[in-house]
Amino acid sequence: MTAEAGGSQEESQAPPLPQGGGNCDSEDVCMMCWITPMPFMNGSVVMNVLVESNGLGLPVDTKSFSININGYVGFVQNAVKVKIGEKLSSLRNVMSLTDPSRPLWSTYAQTPVLILGGFPRNKITFMSDSAFEDFIPIEVGIDSCWIGSLSCPQKVFSSAIVDSICTESTLFIRQNQLVYYFTGKYPILFVNTSGSELWTRILNNVCVKKLNPVFFTKNNTEYVIVLGGGWQEGEFFVINIKDGIVKVSGSLRSGAETVCQFFKIAPCSILWAVYSLNENKIFLLLNKVGTDVHYIVAYYRVKEYFEMVYELPELVPKGSDKGFVMLLGLEPYTNTTLIPRGLALNPFSKMFYIWGNVILESNDMWSYIYLSNFPSNSAIKYFVLSFTGDIAFVTDLEEIWVSKESSIEVKKVYPSEAWTVYNTLQVMKGSPNYGLNWKQSLVTIFFNGEGMQELVYLVDTKGKGRLVKRQFPLDYVLTYDQLISTPNKEMTYKGLNYIRFTHLCPFAVMRLVNLPLPQGFTRMEHYQAEPPEIMEKTGFHDEKSLTVYQGLVYQLLQLHSSYHRSYADPVHDPTWRWWKNKKEDAEYYSYVASNWNSSGGIYVDMANYIKIYNLMPNNLLPGKIYLDKNKYFTFFVYLSIRTAQQSMGETAAENSLDYMWLTVILAHPEYLHASLQRSELISRGSVLYAVTISDRGLYPHQQLSGKNLLKSSVSVQVAHSGMDCYEYTAQGPQMKGNIMVAVNIGCPPGKRLAFDITFTKNHTTSKNKRYFDCIDPDPEMPCFFFSDVFYPFFLIQDMVTGDSGRFNGSYIFKIIGGGAFSIQNIKYFSKEEIFQYNTVNGSETSSLIWLRADTEATVSLDGFHVLSQAQSGILWVCQQKSPCYDIVPQGLSTPDYYFVVRVSNRGVDQTTYCDYALEFIVHVHGLRLSPSRSIYLLKITLAIILGLLFLYVAIYIMGPKVKAIFGKTFRRLEEAFAFRAESSLTFSSSFTSQGSLHYMPSEVSRNSSPPFTMKGTTAPGAAQ
Repeated sequence: MTAEAGGSQEESQAPPLPQGGGNCDSEDVCMMCWITPMPFMNGSVVMNVLVESNGLGLPVDTKSFSININGYVGFVQNAVKVKIGEKLSSLRNVMSLTDPSRPLWSTYAQTPVLILGGFPRNKITFMSDSAFEDFIPIEVGIDSCWIGSLSCPQKVFSSAIVDSICTESTLFIRQNQLVYYFTGKYPILFVNTSGSELWTRILNNVCVKKLNPVFFTKNNTEYVIVLGGGWQEGEFFVINIKDGIVKVSGSLRSGAETVCQFFKIAPCSILWAVYSLNENKIFLLLNKVGTDVHYIVAYYRVKEYFEMVYELPELVPKGSDKGFVMLLGLEPYTNTTLIPRGLALNPFSKMFYIWGNVILESNDMWSYIYLSNFPSNSAIKYFVLSFTGDIAFVTDLEEIWVSKESSIEVKKVYPSEAWTVYNTLQVMKGSPNYGLNWKQSLVTIFFNGEGMQELVYLVDTKGKGRLVKRQFPLDYVLTYDQLISTPNKEMTYKGLNYIRFTHLCPFAVMRLVNLPLPQGFTRMEHYQAEPPEIMEKTGFHDEKSLTVYQGLVYQLLQLHSSYHRSYADPVHDPTWRWWKNKKEDAEYYSYVASNWNSSGGIYVDMANYIKIYNLMPNNLLPGKIYLDKNKYFTFFVYLSIRTAQQSMGETAAENSLDYMWLTVILAHPEYLHASLQRSELISRGSVLYAVTISDRGLYPHQQLSGKNLLKSSVSVQVAHSGMDCYEYTAQGPQMKGNIMVAVNIGCPPGKRLAFDITFTKNHTTSKNKRYFDCIDPDPEMPCFFFSDVFYPFFLIQDMVTGDSGRFNGSYIFKIIGGGAFSIQNIKYFSKEEIFQYNTVNGSETSSLIWLRADTEATVSLDGFHVLSQAQSGILWVCQQKSPCYDIVPQGLSTPDYYFVVRVSNRGVDQTTYCDYALEFIVHVHGLRLSPSRSIYLLKITLAIILGLLFLYVAIYIMGPKVKAIFGKTFRRLEEAFAFRAESSLTFSSSFTSQGSLHYMPSEVSRNSSPPFTMKGTTAPGAAQ
């Protein structure tokens, strides 16, 4: 199964699960179902799903359908509750066969929910989140108001919802002259609102006549055009929807003048408006009230200026046998009044249509051709573009007509004989949506990814009615119509009788060969996931294994959606970090699983969760491609004529190589170039065309990746093919000979700029002949030495194709923030500081923080340095008044600084349309001290050294003398202490021994060397 949403595809296998999740006994036949996770990508609420068979077991038909998020319903007490109104239980008295059809308007390819109004007498809409595979009839929760007045007259009161427009997040409806909107709850879209609870009325003071849709977005903004009526006739307004917030402009004027006042044709009325987002102009269909005079007027939104583009003829031109008439002003006219009703514009092909009772076609809005195959007695009610080359429109008589862009053929397909034949064949096949005697009423037609669709109200022979969506059999009807209308005759060939039809198609076979790998041009990311292997021998999964499967798929997509690393990984694949530490154990886990011993009974093979970068082409041109500056897209077209047996009597002119020619039509030849190289393979009766579509490099805008692209197209047509060529396939007939490819000119989505830290470190080390890392190395953020020249290099990483190549363009290098010692200390600079620190005008030495290592100084207009791969050397200087000047160390090591760098190529790079912008952090260590602080520290250091040296000399010279003086002083102190002690003892002895008058020396005195000794005197107890 393949799920496509938001520019990415996820291909996953659905594991089998017993129905109900229970066990399945071996003797029973199991009721099986298959389940696969389908996570929505952030920023998208639309998902297209394709279910295909894996080729094993019973055949399964391929089925495609939509799974969208419906933000207009909620759960109340475990029941689904519709927010926009009351759900109807039946369609009784709602629809009838006499109700007219109405258009279905929505933003192209990104609207999750469709609503369809226009049911007479009822404020009822049909809501569907599956492109009307199913639907909910709802009575809208608004009051049935009629505020008619002299300033806003209303001819007839009706509660019907006459206009309904669906955008990605908001619904708009008009009832009478009142406009309401309802915003859905879509947190996945990152909108700035939690959704509406009730319908909100806007343009309260405007008499609204009509709503016109704008089918495309610009700058993530959707639009709706409002036409005024009554006292505001001739005025128009624009509703903007961005991030779920609805805003309304005032009356769009040139100065204070409306369009009628500007051209002085009041009173006038605006019948229709279309918005050309490529040119930011609104084209108006203007009618001078009371006359048959009509104008095409352009309004420039930026300049707020009106311009007259074209004045329509008042009468219908006479037709020609060629099917078209060029309107030059000299052609003859009929007596039938030309009545235009609306406008249509395809921004890809630039084809502009004025429709009513005629069809006028233009590719520049200045010159027109009249398609005379459409009868002027039938008026078109609404006009539907597929934006892929097909056109359909419905008349007041509920006839369906079709055409091709850049073609002059117009054919009625319903009601028609060919459609009757198809209807009969479907009844014979037993189709439940067709009947011979059934009555049907057309509700609407629209285009989606599967082609032209129709909603019809069917009433069977029992009078039971139902609403059915079915694919309109356009290719069948056109081929049947060709068989019916092509003349034939009997002929004999080799003795056998045949019916010979005239071959209107100039070729027999048309094939596309040698197409390039598609992902680089379609920009479609492709993921592949398979369910984990289970150890249960029946092969049935359970809730546990499905939970693991869902988590793995979610992690796979989450890795890529959040992969915004400024430092480029050594391997350009986000899954590298997921599995890098487990690669070495992969064989062990595989061995364990092969023995049915995996932990938890589940084995996850890391090779089953990957992003595919090399999808092969399927020999079909993609519906949409992207071209960057000077890029090109090349493919080959193989055409062959019919064999002798197939031609059966045709003349050489009817079946000749000279009758097969390939043409290419460019919507914007000023920006695109096409080259065709024809090779005739005469022996094969074939022609091979090499077709190259290239960008001229002249698109004047440089934008972010995937933003503000110019919508263009290339139409590849075989001359004389028209709508007459087809081939039969297993899916039925398919029209051939006309292919339209949408081309988006600008910066393709999925490209990013990354800092190549690996090459930068190696090249910087090589140039400086050394590399110093920090004391505590960080493998995620290596250090660079302050005194070395810094050589930054960058990569252009393609997230779609997996390519990662050197960025060779020019860029502006800025330091926008920084902090010392730690990332937590980083502070971002103001605009004035950024200018002062980085520009030539910011200081006398070119910049305060860094200087160029080369002598050539290329600067931008505002003074910022322009670097390139060849000239990328940077010297760190950190001059005075810079934030990294004079950083005081916090320890014994030199200080570090973290610089926040911004790199941008906007306005200076001529190699790409991409506006690359990157912010990253550079860790620099070894910052120098300021000169003043260095001199101060030098003085302190010298003072300390000199002081220590003087002290050493003094000690060396005066040491002995000081030692002698200190020794003498210490001896005198000892003698003084000894004499004091001896005196104390003598006084004590004389006081206690009253009969003795002799001097008795103490123990201390004996041990000391007294200066004299008394002879004849003996101490008591001296001789014992």
